[in-house]
Amino acid sequence: MFQDYWNAVIQAQSGQSDDPASLFDGIATDATTEDNVGIAQRYAQEGITRVGEPVISDVTVNVVSDSGVVSACVDESDWVAQLPDGSTLPPPEEQLAPHPVVFEVVGSDGSWLIGDPIEPGGTITC
Repeated sequence: MFQDYWNAVIQAQSGQSDDPASLFDGIATDATTEDNVGIAQRYAQEGITRVGEPVISDVTVNVVSDSGVVSACVDESDWVAQLPDGSTLPPPEEQLAPHPVVFEVVGSDGSWLIGDPIEPGGTITC
C-alpha cells in the first residue's frame, strides 16, 4: 500500500499522467489525493517534472483497529525537478539525505488508505 502510494506520487510528479487523481484511487484519502494533484498541477503549470525516483526505506506500519500510522525514511537526492530547458534544480537541503516521513493510515471499506501527513518530530531517525 505505501509503495503503491509512492508510485502514484512519482508518476503524478513526472508529468506522465493526464489524470493524476486517478493514480491515487484506492490508495489515498480524498484530502491526500487533492494535495498530491495540486502539487502535480503546479509543476505542470510551471513546466516542471520530477525525474528519477526517491529511495524509500525502513517502512514501519502500526495499526490499531481501523486507523494507524506508516513511517519511512525517504531519500530524494536522486529525484530532481527538471525544467523545460532540461536543466535540473537541486533538491532542497532537507531532501539531500534520508529524512523521515509519517502518514496517517485509514481503514476504508476493507482496505487501507494513506491519509494526512504527520510531522515526524524527533520520533524517527534515518
